[in-house]
Amino acid sequence: MGSHGMKYRVVHTDSKIEALLFFIIAVMIIFNLLFTVNLNGWLQLIIGIVIAMTILNLIYEKYVTVRLTAEILPKQIRKYKGQEGTVQFKIIQRGWLPILSARIHISAGDDIKFHNDQALKIRNVTESTFMFTVFPRKSTVIEVPFEAKNRGTSKIINTKISIPRLYGFGDILLEQVGHSNHEILVYPDRYALHNQPLKTKIEQGLYLEKNTLFHDPLLANGSRPYERTDSLRDVHWKLSARSGELMTKEYERTTRMSWLFLINLRSEKSFAPPNNIEIIFEKLAYIFGEITKQNIPFKLMANMRTFDQHHFFTIPESSGTLHYRTTLEALARIKTVTYTISFDRFLKFVQQTEKTPTHIIFTGEVDALMVKELQMYIDRGTVIYQLNEHGLEPFKLSALQGGGK
Repeated sequence: MGSHGMKYRVVHTDSKIEALLFFIIAVMIIFNLLFTVNLNGWLQLIIGIVIAMTILNLIYEKYVTVRLTAEILPKQIRKYKGQEGTVQFKIIQRGWLPILSARIHISAGDDIKFHNDQALKIRNVTESTFMFTVFPRKSTVIEVPFEAKNRGTSKIINTKISIPRLYGFGDILLEQVGHSNHEILVYPDRYALHNQPLKTKIEQGLYLEKNTLFHDPLLANGSRPYERTDSLRDVHWKLSARSGELMTKEYERTTRMSWLFLINLRSEKSFAPPNNIEIIFEKLAYIFGEITKQNIPFKLMANMRTFDQHHFFTIPESSGTLHYRTTLEALARIKTVTYTISFDRFLKFVQQTEKTPTHIIFTGEVDALMVKELQMYIDRGTVIYQLNEHGLEPFKLSALQGGGK
């Protein structure tokens, strides 16, 4: 069975025990030569034992780690910020020598935090050490509990193993070769307390069915006598001919909502991300969850340059739990310090390239240039909300124009 995962190599350190054993043998042999004393049986036995120990020690140190590998399970862990999790570290000894009471030192990116964290606070890592024993041709699993600390992605970056030498005197040190292919995704905390007041706002928004009602020509479900306000397009000509009076097709009213989320990753005065961006992400995670329950399709865009066909960071429109997971994953992966463009230019781009949604939710502050772009959407009948750390506010132009620029 080919091994994948991480392999280990020995970091060469001088073995004191080896030096000592060689020294004893040398002394005895020199003693023997100089004094040409016929060594008595006991001495010969001791030399024999010491030579055997030396050979055993050499074999152990040479072969104990040759077929030692480790894997991380599961390959992907998804948690909300604040949740507890466990990553499993499987150590596999395919060789024929046991490893007893060894220690493994594990370090990971600090979006997670190990329970018994030993990291010095300077570096962006969390570290912990675990004891393990693994017998020949067997494997052992170490459970590594952690807390999801910050929105983001974390990996186990590095591991080091120290195996006690056969007769004491220090350890055989191993370093990891190759990377662990796994990932821990930390979603924004959709359960954060500040998300509770959003619920009623979203529900109001869902039932503000303004401009989401239109009739769908495919759903004619009956007819009635013609009224002067009816469009001639809707006259049921065949039926009218049969009945001798003008009849109008009646349509079912259908509701088709689509929500467009526009995330501003640039603060008003600078290229830096807004101070409250993490809170915004938590609120977004909550809203996505709520509208997924309602099965409303939504799309996500941010004013962050990408160098693919979309030009800007985009999660295409869809609905359902898989889409929800995709958007949460996107929120976990977004790096907020990134190449952005100003939000008014971004809005202009969105207008030119996107179909008009029924609802827009945008994040961040508003300025005069943005108002001009948002006005275009209001004229087309889109319902607009502004999301900031206080929550979700229906966006009204009048409030801004009243207060001057």
